[in-house]
Amino acid sequence: MGNENRQLNRKKIVGLVLCVVLVIILAGFVQTLLASASSTDKATLTPTPGKRLSSAALTATAGATPTASTKARIATATVNPNATPTPAPKVPPTVAPAAPMTGGGSTMLLGTNLNLQDSSDQVLTSAATRTALQKMHVGMLRIPARAGQADSTLIQAAQIAKSMGAAPLVILQGDKSTSDALDNDTNIIKIMNNIFGSGVVYYEYGNEQDFFLKLAAPDYTASWNRLIPQLKKQALNGRFIGPVNYQYDGTYLQYFLQNAQPRPDAVSWHEYTCASDWSNDLCMSHLDKWTVHFSNARGIMNSTIGTSLPIMITEWNYTANPVSGDGKSDNDTFMTAWTTKALQTFAANGIFAAAQYSCTEYAAPLVDSGGQMTAQGLTFQKYGGG
Repeated sequence: MGNENRQLNRKKIVGLVLCVVLVIILAGFVQTLLASASSTDKATLTPTPGKRLSSAALTATAGATPTASTKARIATATVNPNATPTPAPKVPPTVAPAAPMTGGGSTMLLGTNLNLQDSSDQVLTSAATRTALQKMHVGMLRIPARAGQADSTLIQAAQIAKSMGAAPLVILQGDKSTSDALDNDTNIIKIMNNIFGSGVVYYEYGNEQDFFLKLAAPDYTASWNRLIPQLKKQALNGRFIGPVNYQYDGTYLQYFLQNAQPRPDAVSWHEYTCASDWSNDLCMSHLDKWTVHFSNARGIMNSTIGTSLPIMITEWNYTANPVSGDGKSDNDTFMTAWTTKALQTFAANGIFAAAQYSCTEYAAPLVDSGGQMTAQGLTFQKYGGG
């Protein structure tokens, strides 16, 4: 009986040991399964390095630059979504006094671009054209200082601006476009000092370098920082303006304002509403986008530098590439209505200055080849007070 009890106890002990071993084995197996599941979850939730599309890449994709042959600048205009929209100030910041207009704003809104390819430019050679510009109350002439341009051509254009009482806006050369930029720009400023003395002269640093040279904001800003400090010392009463984008680009403007040394006296870019083959209604309706751009730009300025600088739209028209027979450039009713709304948009938004493109020798000029005002020119005249 004692032996049977001992054997029974041994069997119970062995069975208990086997149960413990099985529990240990099962526990280890379950732990392995859990670890594997956890590893799979982590691999699923963690993005693979190098596969994420950066915000810069997204911006570059969304704001792809159009080709030079199509230069229709409205579809890709970039508004910075982080900027707080800011309405037009009741009193626009004043850079220099300008005469008020019956249509609202000042005559600085009735600016225009000279073509000035050479000394045969129509404005330089035609008294009738100059008389027409005066009747239109043109308040600013944008003067390109082209590579290889004779000093005499630049001098004559500046003297015409002075005789008309129009503010000169001179396009300087950037050092990314020519290695002689500093010398050329210094010479240009000396010419303007001689003609205007202590009077205000506006200088834009480059022209659409984001389009023609594909300069990113850091490259343009670095170029500004190299030359503008030296050029400001040369100018008797200069106002220096950038970044002169081919269309509104809020991200570009923000970087420029954050890093430009010195700060610009005003900011500028160009505005067009459509391609020449778009419908007239679409070209008209896209003028409303300009108000969005102006508000966005002021929001960026206020959040970046704590103030709102004057805005200068130094090229504008219904399209950058008008074509004769497109139903717009040769349609007086359209040109009158579109130009009136454009000028009203500038005035309503407190824009400091604007320069229509282009004065002459263009499919949509202010003055035709015979020295007569076009429908757009007549709109300028009416808007300025008749």
